[in-house]
Amino acid sequence: MSNLMYQSSAQVFVHNLKNLSAVLKVAAANAKARGIDPSVMLSARLAPDMHPLSRQVQIMTDNAKGCSARLAGVEPPVFEDNETTFAELEARIKRTLEFIRGLKAAQFAGSESRAIVMKMPIGTLAFNGADYLNGWALPNFYFHYTTAYSILRHNGVPLGKMNFLGQVPGMTMTGKIAKMMGARPGAKAKKKR
Repeated sequence: MSNLMYQSSAQVFVHNLKNLSAVLKVAAANAKARGIDPSVMLSARLAPDMHPLSRQVQIMTDNAKGCSARLAGVEPPVFEDNETTFAELEARIKRTLEFIRGLKAAQFAGSESRAIVMKMPIGTLAFNGADYLNGWALPNFYFHYTTAYSILRHNGVPLGKMNFLGQVPGMTMTGKIAKMMGARPGAKAKKKR
């Protein structure tokens, strides 16, 4: 099960953080091409009571490194939440990826039953590792990723589903779907780490 916990957490985060990085690069280039101050996109929100794009990325990276660290039984690195540019967000994603890639699958051994306790100013959350990953960490990660993507789409950045999904590890495509998704028919996705 430890290998499954590692594959379902660390490797999922790495794949999607790389996708987020690519999405943000498209957004930065689009802002430049349209003569839009990047800070406009970085401070954009879907609704007045939601966090802006920059905060969505910060929370997403915190979630990825925090979950990976908790399941591996180590302390997560702490990053200041002070990014104000696309380049600074890219550097944050890179630091997060470096941390997660530095963890080994063996560190996740037994993590499905490991007690995960999260103390917050408003209370404490407690789970076993499997419930934490599947019921809390992954849904929160994808919530903030989807929100970041949606903010950019709402602001006219030309993104599609393939930008969000990226090249899915282990997936092969044939027929019309390969063309629709911009892949060579019969091509197997490259394994990403």
